[in-house]
Amino acid sequence: MNHEHEWVVYSTAMKECRLMLQCVECGAMATVDDPTKQEWRQAFYAPSRPYRWTDEARVHVRHEPHCPFYVVRAEKGATTCSCPAKVPGDKEREYERFPAEIVKAGEPLTEEDVAELEELAELVGRTDVCSRLFPLLIRSYQDDTGQEPAGAVKRIAARIEEIDRMGLHCAPQVVARVLKEYIRVSPTSP
Repeated sequence: MNHEHEWVVYSTAMKECRLMLQCVECGAMATVDDPTKQEWRQAFYAPSRPYRWTDEARVHVRHEPHCPFYVVRAEKGATTCSCPAKVPGDKEREYERFPAEIVKAGEPLTEEDVAELEELAELVGRTDVCSRLFPLLIRSYQDDTGQEPAGAVKRIAARIEEIDRMGLHCAPQVVARVLKEYIRVSPTSP
């Protein structure tokens, strides 16, 4: 590696009692195999509040780069939501959990799908539409206009809603990035 790793705790491995880390620079995956009780308690909140890990000596690298990113840097000064999923008194975050689990290629995208997803990504990125509100936005649009969103929009909205129900709340900028990544990884129709 040509850089120092910037390790971030983003989750836990419950069975193995390990902290799960990822380098936000290169995507390498690692664990801390011997967390203290205090570290384990703090990591309980990592899926919704990832945080920097600085004790490099205790990091066990599991996978080199080229893994999907599960944690990203938060955009400074970005719009935040005020929904109940956000922890009251939460200060501006340095990192955000990225739901790479939902950014998997689906059916081929049409030009209409791509245009609609790009437009939504632009809209969501400058508003307070978090993972809790995005599926509601899509349903409300359909109810208010009578127009059905493109199939890709409904698929990604369902995936975002599922992740949010599991407790992985995403900021508006993360939802926008999910939409852009979905476009990037999905094949397009001829």
